Order: sequence, then structure tokens, then C-alpha cells
Amino acid sequence: MNFVFDLYGTLADIWTDEELPALWRGICATLGEDEDRYIEVKREYDESCAALKKDKYHEIDLNEVFSSMITSRGLRITAKELALIFRSLSIVRLHLFPYVKEMLTALRKTGAGVYLVSNAQECFTRYELDTLGLTSCFDGIMLSSEEGVKKPSELIFHRAFKKFGISARDSYYIGNDMHDDILGAHGVGMKTVYIETEQSGKYCCDLPEPDYVAKDHGELKDLLLSLAMG
Repeated sequence: MNFVFDLYGTLADIWTDEELPALWRGICATLGEDEDRYIEVKREYDESCAALKKDKYHEIDLNEVFSSMITSRGLRITAKELALIFRSLSIVRLHLFPYVKEMLTALRKTGAGVYLVSNAQECFTRYELDTLGLTSCFDGIMLSSEEGVKKPSELIFHRAFKKFGISARDSYYIGNDMHDDILGAHGVGMKTVYIETEQSGKYCCDLPEPDYVAKDHGELKDLLLSLAMG
């Protein structure tokens, strides 16, 4: 049995604000720009992101955006360095939900495969997985920016099956978003587990029902362990 998780909003409680003037003033300072030009620098960033977007399920790589902003100014910092400055200034909170590490560790002890497939930017998330102590909790990790495609596209799930050597019929997908997570995983034949959190999207359209619903992370841990040992 395999358990494939979403990250942000499912395992990690996160809140960011990329509209903060302090963020863009900080980016201006890093780029050697007058801080009063923060609106223009934010517009440059937004336009660069929009220019890279190919279709609604395409995931851009923010490393390209940050690299372009650096190169155009002849700076010596790296895209990853700028990305981490950007993230540190935009993040309001980031911590694990209760029981997460205990749950992942217990699942692996049952012999189950534990994987991550997340809509996330490599330039932020690889570092955050390390700082949260989660990297070693997974048998495999797939991030949308590294694949150029994001959930709910079926393509990212099929790539995960191939990369991890698992199949849909033997796997559960666990997420907090009915559209990206439950709809996407349902479309490729995975069983699904939904947990609502503050980061969960709100939808008015018809979406497939999850196979299981957990009301909190304590209940999620107990549910997944029962499925693993069932």
C-alpha cells in the first residue's frame, strides 16, 4: 500500500503574503534598486511569471524569474539566494500540523510507501522540507515546478507512478483541496482522503466525493494507519 501526500495545507500549515510592500522593498534592496520603486519591481516579477505560463496546468519555475531579474542587473547573487530572501520576506507562518511526523514515520514502519506530490516551487520547497525535517520521511518527492505541470492534471500523477514505481490501484492520495487533490487523484483512479484546513479551496461546482474524510490530523493519522494495516 502507498500513501501519496500533498504538502502545503495538508502536512504543513502555511500562510504567505506576496503583496506586502515590505517584501518588495526588501527585494528592491537586494537587487540594488531604490526601495521606492517596489511597485515597478513587483510588476516586473508579475509580468515575468505571466510570460512563462503556457496553459492552465503548466507550472512555471520561479528560478527562471529570479535568474532573469538578477541577470538584467548584472548581480552576482544566485537565483536560489534571491528565492530564499523572497520567501523569508513573504512568509507569515510555516509549521507542521499536529501528528504529521509521527504519522509519516508510523506509516513507513508498516511497510507502506510514503510519497509527496505537491504543487510547489523547488526553490522554496526543497529548503522548507529540510527545515521542517520532512525530507527523510518520504520514499520519493515530486514537485510541480520540476515537472512543468501541476495538479489536477493527470500527467503529474502518471509521472509520479512511473518515477516511484507504484500504481494508482494500490495508492491513496491525501490532500486538503477538493479540486487540485481529490479531483486530480480521482481522475487517475487513486483512492482519496480529504482533510479540510484553513488553506482548503472553496468550490461551488460538482466535484468527486473523496473516499474518506478526516476531521483533523489526529483522525487522519488513525485512519491512514488503519488503512495501512488493514
